[in-house]
Amino acid sequence: MTGEKYRKENQIFYIFTLIYIITILLSKAGQHIAAGLLLLSGSVALYIGYYNKSKDLLNMKGVLGLFWFGGQGIAAMQLSNLQKDWHNNLWLIAYLFYFFFLIGFSRKEGKIKVSRKKQPSLDADVLKRLFHCIVIIGSLSTFSFLLEAIILGYIPLFSSSTHAYNSFHITGVHYFTFSCMFVHPLTVIYVLGIKESSLDLKKNNLIVLVIMNLLAFSIAIMCISKFQFLLTLALPIIVYLSMKDTIPWKKILVVGVILGVFVVAMVVFMTVRRNYEPGYLNSIFEMKYENMPMWIQYPYMYIANNYENLNCLVEAISSGVGSYSMGLRMLFPFVALTGLKFVMPQLVVGEVFITKPELNTLTILYDAYYDFGILGVILFGIVLGFLCGWVVNLMKKKDNPITYLLFGQVMMYLMLSFFSTWFSNPTTWFWFAITMIMYIYVKIDYFKRNKQRKKDV
Repeated sequence: MTGEKYRKENQIFYIFTLIYIITILLSKAGQHIAAGLLLLSGSVALYIGYYNKSKDLLNMKGVLGLFWFGGQGIAAMQLSNLQKDWHNNLWLIAYLFYFFFLIGFSRKEGKIKVSRKKQPSLDADVLKRLFHCIVIIGSLSTFSFLLEAIILGYIPLFSSSTHAYNSFHITGVHYFTFSCMFVHPLTVIYVLGIKESSLDLKKNNLIVLVIMNLLAFSIAIMCISKFQFLLTLALPIIVYLSMKDTIPWKKILVVGVILGVFVVAMVVFMTVRRNYEPGYLNSIFEMKYENMPMWIQYPYMYIANNYENLNCLVEAISSGVGSYSMGLRMLFPFVALTGLKFVMPQLVVGEVFITKPELNTLTILYDAYYDFGILGVILFGIVLGFLCGWVVNLMKKKDNPITYLLFGQVMMYLMLSFFSTWFSNPTTWFWFAITMIMYIYVKIDYFKRNKQRKKDV
């Protein structure tokens, strides 16, 4: 049965590979919109194919394929004058990354056979510790935000400066400020855990939960961080879907439409609050169709220019303008979090090859290619796929509710693979460290019992 499953999945990928080759040919022939639409359609078909085989809405192979190649399809349309024909190596590494991700993922996939109907172990003690995590994280992030506001002397939402958000940052403290995004998914785990355990949600706990969630949501808004806002909203949704055995499609569609309208409204609001001058964004995006509505321009460039930045890097290294960083980019989180960047600044590779200083977001492959080129992308794909398979198996055990939070984070990074380097970002490493601390704390009795059991044996 397993062999039949992989045979069918291979067929899905073979068909997509053909679509990808045709996309390249169309792009080389100057048919950019046709090429982009074809690749975008192919990414959707790839996701549907993997979903039909797994019946899992959050199938990592399908999700990464949808968002990574979907983003590439959008970028391939070349609707901005900043865009140009891509270097052959960009087409190659975009494909190889996903191909080797599948190889790495398959090494771990299905190693644990656990019924999805089995509920996570959420006894009263585990729920109590979950509640502690919510309060501690919510309080720490609120305190950190207030500390930054007091020291810096302003709150971005109420500032008249265009660059207020970029300047709102105190080294070390900001990591804790943006950890507010954990409050909402932890609350989802806690509330669903209460429901599954048939326990009552105490009135005092409910009041505290409401306060912590309001504070966490307010921090993203007051920082005018569209990125943080999206993370704050997306993570609890992913966690909720990963915990549910059956998906209430009608409810999800209704909630999805409402959330979609809300997200657009909030993004527009935060864009306005960044005090951009009239025509500023138009001058930055340099769209070929100048009369294109800003609500189309903005999300387009939010996705597309990241691939252009990756192409800038590929061309710089291919032409000899830039050189491989030999591992320093991917290891930057270690250099940053340990403070080595202050002691040995030569360990920091500061040069970034991008289209414009204002458009400085990157894709998930940027640092991997910067380090070792095509080999770096292949190794990164294999390792990431293997680790993602391990996370899925860890979640399937359902012996620690924090695994849903870990799964949600990884899934979110795959969904936003077109936007950031993620796994070579110090903030991501910091968030993973906090997650591991909570993982140990929430099930500390479980580890003690395990240790005692081994002694008895």
